[in-house]
Amino acid sequence: MLSLRTTLKRCLAAPSRRSISALYITGDKANENYVTLQPYFDFKDTFSDSESLERSIAGRGLDIRVESVLGKYQSYQTYHNQMAKVAEERETVTKRLKELSKAGADADQLEELKERGKSLRNDLKTLKQALYPIEDDFIHDYLHLPNRLHAHCPTGGEAKLLYRHSLPSSGTTQSHLANKDLIHFVDNNRYYLMEQAAHFDVNAMQSLARYFVKHGDFIQTANPDFVRCVLLEANASPMDDYYLVREEHLQNKINTAYLTGGAAFESYLGAMTKLCVYPSVLPLRYVCCGRSYSRAEAKLYGPDPSLYTATQSNAVQSFVATQTADEADAQMEQILNLAIDFYKALDVPFRITYAPATALTPAESLRAVIEVYAPSLQRYVCVGRISNYGDFVSKRILFSTRREKHYDFLHLVGGPVLYTSRLIAALLEHGVNLADCQLPGTPASQDAQQNGLQQFKDLFA
Repeated sequence: MLSLRTTLKRCLAAPSRRSISALYITGDKANENYVTLQPYFDFKDTFSDSESLERSIAGRGLDIRVESVLGKYQSYQTYHNQMAKVAEERETVTKRLKELSKAGADADQLEELKERGKSLRNDLKTLKQALYPIEDDFIHDYLHLPNRLHAHCPTGGEAKLLYRHSLPSSGTTQSHLANKDLIHFVDNNRYYLMEQAAHFDVNAMQSLARYFVKHGDFIQTANPDFVRCVLLEANASPMDDYYLVREEHLQNKINTAYLTGGAAFESYLGAMTKLCVYPSVLPLRYVCCGRSYSRAEAKLYGPDPSLYTATQSNAVQSFVATQTADEADAQMEQILNLAIDFYKALDVPFRITYAPATALTPAESLRAVIEVYAPSLQRYVCVGRISNYGDFVSKRILFSTRREKHYDFLHLVGGPVLYTSRLIAALLEHGVNLADCQLPGTPASQDAQQNGLQQFKDLFA
């Protein structure tokens, strides 16, 4: 059974556009809002290959002019260089003043140096005040620059097929909502799964997580359902994807909370923020079961509400951190192979594609989408996805590894490999008996117990 609790409904508000960032706060705003996180800005790497950056922007269809951002960066650097020069001269004057004081220099010379020090201090303060609006304008434009696209990401607007299991048949197109004994659907925020649908909802989630633990060497975790805005911005997640939470006593007014569910990629980021790990523990592989509250893809499946458009679902989320880009590619392939094993066991038409660049969030460099065919919609629907983020997010949350005397930012891969509600809808429309589904990862003892229970029920049928 799935529904938003009454208490949660009272605390949720419609999202609104933000005119200020929680990820970066300039000094003039620090009195009202404290700095939660100071991202690492790799300006040199970002602007060293402007052609690659422009291709990424154009491939995603974003309205961003690199020349404009670069011009603001040059102005930002000019002021920074001036401040550094004044600060260096001030330090020299201070050092000279101390030396002359010890040497017993005359009062006029000492007074002259003191006045020079005061003048430099005022100049530095004036430059700081002048820099704040320039810094705010540039940094916020810089934070909107997207990740560079992966070499495998399609840029032509069409998805690229990677794998397909069986082809759709021209059978019934009856909606899953016709199964009134299994689904009581009210709207996109409220629905109830009953009988075998409710059992499958939980069993599928737990079985897939166990399969990842046993065959993929993953560690199962439990994550928070609420994520602060600073982490959503670090992941460049659209705020409209999640529900804003109303808080009565909010200390940092710009770092608001959002309801994401524990099975969201962003729910892992809090534990990884400012974390430095040893290379010997890599790769880190995590998987978790939980709720997903997202409106990101609901609008893709038509105006008619159903389990395909529901904003909440149980889900299985994966999260992997590696040291290099090549290792991240290998881990993404492993996750996809594990997912293929799971969905092949259900024996329904599904496929895996690389999503086009226009469908990616700014943080993603590549996204593989797991899609099951939905007969009622006569199209494939997303039941899971895996994304490659490179070191884009790690730089923003300071997630790194120490190698000798250097710190390297980790490459991240992950995503929800299963949305149970959409999978249940597709299975019902394919005429699959949910009680008969053989789920990988289900313990043998549990299978035997279910078989024994069914045999007992058959005696009274």
